[in-house]
Amino acid sequence: MGPCPWRPYNSKYVQGGWRGFTDFHGGGILEWGSHCVDMCQWANNADDTVPVEYYPIGDDGRAGARYANGVKLVLRHDDWLPLGSCPVRFEGDTGWVETGDGGSIRCHPESLQTERNRLAEKGTHPAQHTRNFFDCIRSRKPAASNPDVMRHSHLACHAAAIAWMLGRKVTIDPATETFIDDDEANRMRAWAKREPWRA
Repeated sequence: MGPCPWRPYNSKYVQGGWRGFTDFHGGGILEWGSHCVDMCQWANNADDTVPVEYYPIGDDGRAGARYANGVKLVLRHDDWLPLGSCPVRFEGDTGWVETGDGGSIRCHPESLQTERNRLAEKGTHPAQHTRNFFDCIRSRKPAASNPDVMRHSHLACHAAAIAWMLGRKVTIDPATETFIDDDEANRMRAWAKREPWRA
């Protein structure tokens, strides 16, 4: 259980069942969210920041966010095409493109398929993650999905989850990584750790 609140044994917690319990930071946005948000952040040239505004959408765990540049991000856990795990969809004024880590791409309208170019940047294809990792060990350079990049992806997911749990819009200052004029949301950024763990 690590620093999580003490709980008596529950068979629902074993074999991955812990993922659905907020005590263990699991379920919904916090489960696979950072993997998907990572790709969205990269596409938005936002690896070094997070959205500034978060809000719940409906009552099924979806949340929305808005970056300072106006780009909107929607976090949802269903209604995806079967293109692998970690799915993302990029929507514009004239259509959408959806992909996952299976490598397939679907577009609407179909004509977008003929307009796309394959990405050639090293480290962006899932098969390149391992190679990128070993190359970085040798070169001592940061990996494509380095701790700073992933920290921002996780921050975005946690802020979206807090907005959803509160049932209202929250705004965040990306520089300080704190919610603006919102003590209730700021208290949810951390919880008391069980001894002997400390913050």
